[in-house]
Amino acid sequence: MNAEQVKVRRGRGRPRLDGQNDAGLVSREAVIDLAYDQARQQSLDDISFVGLAKDLGVVPGALHYHLGTKDDLISAILNRFYKDLVARLAKLPPSSDWRDQIGRFANLLREAYGAHRGASEHILMHAKFRVFQKVREGETDYGALYLDRVFSMFEKAGFDPTQTAQFYHALALHCLTAAGSEASRLAPVEHEAFLLRKADSYPNGAMPGLKYALRQFAQVNAKETFRIGLEALLDRFAAERAKPGNGPSDQKAESVSNRSLP
Repeated sequence: MNAEQVKVRRGRGRPRLDGQNDAGLVSREAVIDLAYDQARQQSLDDISFVGLAKDLGVVPGALHYHLGTKDDLISAILNRFYKDLVARLAKLPPSSDWRDQIGRFANLLREAYGAHRGASEHILMHAKFRVFQKVREGETDYGALYLDRVFSMFEKAGFDPTQTAQFYHALALHCLTAAGSEASRLAPVEHEAFLLRKADSYPNGAMPGLKYALRQFAQVNAKETFRIGLEALLDRFAAERAKPGNGPSDQKAESVSNRSLP
């Protein structure tokens, strides 16, 4: 008899000790589903076995049985995030225009980060499980699969390995910060009334630089800021891509030419 089959006498109203509730046995997937949904609006640090167990009508020990430690839970949530992200990537129609392809990927990534606070905050602030996940035998590490797909996209776009690594990292950081700023309502336009009051509070000539553009600054919105940053990044990517000797085919040719003859 395994731990999932143990029947334990309990008092009325007390959660079951064997991982069952009135709807039947609580599965590992059910726990991850609930944790993933809760993390859309809160930090992964705030997701607890105690809270999940209460919502599922079982004791915390039942969830530890299915998932293990808090690290296991965090990695399971992030693996689900990357699984969804890989599925969304697969729906991106291919394009012969690399700039269009990477631009659409960036918008998709910003939207994914913005839709899941827990995952985006963890990826921005923590190194552990940022990409690679702790998976069981036979399970897919969707963080690794996601990076595989993205690096392949950059390679097909004509970028060498160094460019792929650096440019993806810069692009991902731009998407992360833009999504976080929008979710937290940090764009100046979100605080327009306050900024305009500040613009009127200083005497003429007291702060000419501030007076020069504070009213215009109060109109800045998150989506336009993201677009400007993305265009600047893509312009830089294009300039580096156009330099002779920087493409993947050039590097392969150079590698072959530098080999010692027998």
